Amino acid sequence: MLLINRFIRLVEDHAESLSLLWVESVRSNSLTAGYGKLSREILHDSVYSRFRKLGEWVGKNEGRDRDIAQEFCDIGLQWAKSGIKAAEMVYSLMLERDLLWNYILDEGIITEGIDLNRAIEFSHQLNYFYDKAIYFTLVGHESHGGALSASRDEGVFDKIFEGFKHWIVVQ
Repeated sequence: MLLINRFIRLVEDHAESLSLLWVESVRSNSLTAGYGKLSREILHDSVYSRFRKLGEWVGKNEGRDRDIAQEFCDIGLQWAKSGIKAAEMVYSLMLERDLLWNYILDEGIITEGIDLNRAIEFSHQLNYFYDKAIYFTLVGHESHGGALSASRDEGVFDKIFEGFKHWIVVQ
């Protein structure tokens, strides 16, 4: 588990440089062209906060799942309001995940067989987190126009979250 904590700390400690790399990536990639019309600062701030909170979010902590779901619904809604297409948004999250994974591999902390096993375990945690992020950003994106945000009082988010919860909670 210590190695996984090193992976997380590595990302959190280098959140600034990783954020700048991601911003350049989404602004220059033809599959995320919509991000090119947004300011570098807006893009940087959105991803920087995720990188800084990676340890809180990647861990298998049921108490955080609702927060993660809500955060990514809000992100999806924000990107929809900014004119980002759903496919661009999903691809940007895939780029984000791949950037983190490649950064960890490039740092050379995986030196032994046991390290590889821990790296694979962390890769599963990272993929699990980004699967949730992708799903809930899509929920938020689809709610553009007020469907989800206007009816939170009526429990629409709770219904979505509860329906998804069987998969979120890891035994």
